Amino acid sequence: MENRLLDVFHTLAEISVAITGFSSLIIIFRGSSTDWSRQDYISFGYVLSWSIGSIFLSLLPIVLVEFGMKLSAAAQIGLFSTPAYIVVAGSILGYTRNRIVREGDWQSRPVWRSAIGSGRMGIGMLVSASVIVFGALAAGLGILPGPQHAWYAVAIILLMAHAIAEMGIFVVLTTRQISSE
Repeated sequence: MENRLLDVFHTLAEISVAITGFSSLIIIFRGSSTDWSRQDYISFGYVLSWSIGSIFLSLLPIVLVEFGMKLSAAAQIGLFSTPAYIVVAGSILGYTRNRIVREGDWQSRPVWRSAIGSGRMGIGMLVSASVIVFGALAAGLGILPGPQHAWYAVAIILLMAHAIAEMGIFVVLTTRQISSE
């Protein structure tokens, strides 16, 4: 039974690698690095942060079980690692973005908006990240019914969906910028 469940996390890791690889294709289609603004780098940083995070978080229970930990305990550690990762990565990128805003090298958008997208999209991305964080914490604390490994898989899937949404927004905004030039 545990091997079958570990296969789920292995599959999630493979899907995360595919998402990361696909997001990296943006670099090829976007053009040379001289065409990228500092804002573009931060926006792409969000895309890569969530997809690469999905890879590591998917592999975490596999590694922990290999070291002799039970899957339920590994999943609980993962449920607390997911919000920690999202908060740390989001804080670093948010800090960097705010620094760029203060230096005046950002399009005229208020600081509270996401690094990519306009107001509604930025707020939507913040809300979806918050749902993942608080959902993972609730599952890790045993507030949500059901096995923790299932909730951990759901948290990883939601993080991958978040990465895909960030990538979609980035591609749309990049396409708009290129077509306006």
